[in-house]
Amino acid sequence: MVTLPPGIELRQYRHPEDYASVYHVWESVGDGIHVSFSDSPEELEKLVTRSPGLFFLAVDQGKIIGTVMGGFDGRRGLIYHLAVLPEYQNRHIGSVLVKQVEQSLNELGCRKIYLFVIPDNMTAAGFYRQLGYEQMDVVPFTKILGA
Repeated sequence: MVTLPPGIELRQYRHPEDYASVYHVWESVGDGIHVSFSDSPEELEKLVTRSPGLFFLAVDQGKIIGTVMGGFDGRRGLIYHLAVLPEYQNRHIGSVLVKQVEQSLNELGCRKIYLFVIPDNMTAAGFYRQLGYEQMDVVPFTKILGA
């Protein structure tokens, strides 16, 4: 079993007070995360309202150092924005964050989880494979509504 390093704790995201620190983490991890309009405070409020209890933070002495967001539509789960500040990477924090959101999704009755790895971050594929994820043979499509 993978555990967090001493002094690091997991807790739920609190909206909106955690937003600025979470956004900072996302911006600090380089090409691994594309931050867009869907990551605005208003959009995150929708996520935490629809999928409560699925947005976790890793915290070191009050400082947010890692994030993972989960979503559940009643059938499938999604994992978004797994990020750990560069100076905290390679300490199993990301693995613990993923395991926490997986456990919470499982408790909700979710049996299948999707996550997306952007082409600029294919080094993450090995990390996810180690956690039991398999690459799918699909071509994702997207459409922006209400623009």
